[in-house]
Amino acid sequence: MRIILDTSIILGEGQSSFRYFSGLIPHLKKVSDLQIELVPSPYMKLPEAWYSNQQSYQPLLPSAPWLPPGKIRTALSKVKKIVELNRQKKAFAQTGEKTLFHSFFYTLPPSAHIPLVTMAHDATVEILGPELGLTHHFEKHLKSKRESLLKAKRIIAVSECTKRDIARVYDISPERIDCIHHSVGSDFFPAVSSAPSPFHKPYFLQVGGRMHHRNFSRLLEAFALGGFQKDYLLVCAGEPWSNEEKGLIQKLKLKECLVLIETPTGQKLRELYQQAEMLVYPSLYEGFGFPLVEAMACGTPVATSKNGGSIPEIAGEAALYFDPRDPSDMAKTLSELTNKDSSEALRKKGFENVKRFSWDQAAEQTVACYRRVFSE
Repeated sequence: MRIILDTSIILGEGQSSFRYFSGLIPHLKKVSDLQIELVPSPYMKLPEAWYSNQQSYQPLLPSAPWLPPGKIRTALSKVKKIVELNRQKKAFAQTGEKTLFHSFFYTLPPSAHIPLVTMAHDATVEILGPELGLTHHFEKHLKSKRESLLKAKRIIAVSECTKRDIARVYDISPERIDCIHHSVGSDFFPAVSSAPSPFHKPYFLQVGGRMHHRNFSRLLEAFALGGFQKDYLLVCAGEPWSNEEKGLIQKLKLKECLVLIETPTGQKLRELYQQAEMLVYPSLYEGFGFPLVEAMACGTPVATSKNGGSIPEIAGEAALYFDPRDPSDMAKTLSELTNKDSSEALRKKGFENVKRFSWDQAAEQTVACYRRVFSE
């Protein structure tokens, strides 16, 4: 069975797509009757260990980052994209055996004759779009998503919550959807970090995106409301500050207690988890939530949203919960978690909870999903 994994969406090592394929591919390559091929990322060089000897497509035309930005570079980039997409289509469409296309982000196979397995990550825009004013901005994305979900032979949902929401929103039979949880890489599990904390105060940690449903503005309000700036820093691992965030930070007088770590490496992120007092995850809705299991694997206590989509499903009893729309309730919960007894109790529960998430199990379930495509 030939499996084409669409890794073209990967922008860098900090993305959930990179984490997903880093965990899944080594296990898939151990399955004797699977031939794994990758759609390479145009944005970064993928690890050589991901590729197999059967890879039928490799880019032919080199990138030219040395060219100055302008019309020539733009024109050459367009030509390269067209040429490489045509080469990809020809290479991947050729098959003398069972072939399947596994899409991470709602892309379609190179040929209509190749069956599709697509991932369903969440229904954030569909559920929160009207409240947050997102629907208009994501019209193109939602169109591609709908097409991919409806054409897929099978759908992999990353949580039971996502499975229910996708089935309801798109009127898809739950029988076509397999719930396969993400996991956390073995490199995140505890080993005593020798790296000293780079900060002069203990800190709360926020990881990942901060826009829209990630509810960062209310986290800032809760941090100020609880008076935590006297004794703690708030360290954020993610993209640069937006102008809106800068304005709110200035308004709340939090500039001196905020630290931004832009797109940390995996090793740096692990150190941030291990040295943090807690992970604060105030999202209004998540389809899975990688930082939850990563923090628990590192022994970091978690405070998070009690009604945030899949969050209770993933965090279980190993987190303290707050109302994500109530900064005062959030501040109260964070204060409770600064208590050493509460913190230690959650740390132990986190280690137990994270045992539920295994790449061995996820890979086994994914292969079973592939086999269902052809058995059906």
